[in-house]
Amino acid sequence: MTKAYRRTGAAVLGGVAGSALLLSGGAAESGPAADAATARTASAERVKTSPHPGIVVSRDKDRESRAGAPDNFTGEVSIQPLYTGDENSEGASDVRFSARARTVWHTHPDGQRLIITEGTGWVQEWGKKRITVHQGDVIWIAPGVKHWHGATRDSAMAHTAITYAVDGTNVHWLEPVTDDQYLSGKRAQGAKGA
Repeated sequence: MTKAYRRTGAAVLGGVAGSALLLSGGAAESGPAADAATARTASAERVKTSPHPGIVVSRDKDRESRAGAPDNFTGEVSIQPLYTGDENSEGASDVRFSARARTVWHTHPDGQRLIITEGTGWVQEWGKKRITVHQGDVIWIAPGVKHWHGATRDSAMAHTAITYAVDGTNVHWLEPVTDDQYLSGKRAQGAKGA
């Protein structure tokens, strides 16, 4: 069993609680998750919760989408955070790529999981051929693997990206994917880098 599978229980619940606090600015009513989350977000406002103890709801309308940073993406990309955890846990975002949009080459210190939720996209590991992915596909990218992902030239694509942080870092951004690398799908050559 990989590290990613072992973390999904408590880390997700802690991350969801922490995200709700960060995004809505407050603490849940009480309990261990609320206490830990409150310690991470001491200056936050009160979060709206359900009347059931231990349940925290992070509303879609409370999480603003933002454009992908031009240094990290090519083309039109929108990112909506879903949840974040502490400096050594997982976080997730919904990411939408317009046709031809993509990430730059990058790595993740503790891996990444992508769940394709709409459209058709491409993902490529450095030194290997590009892979076409479709709605419903789930991709695991191992720690330290140099890769990129995004939409195809003719189709938009959306995915949920789940990353795992190490000492507060969940990604190392590298150089842009050239148009030739993006369109050809051939094995990327050159210095392997992280």
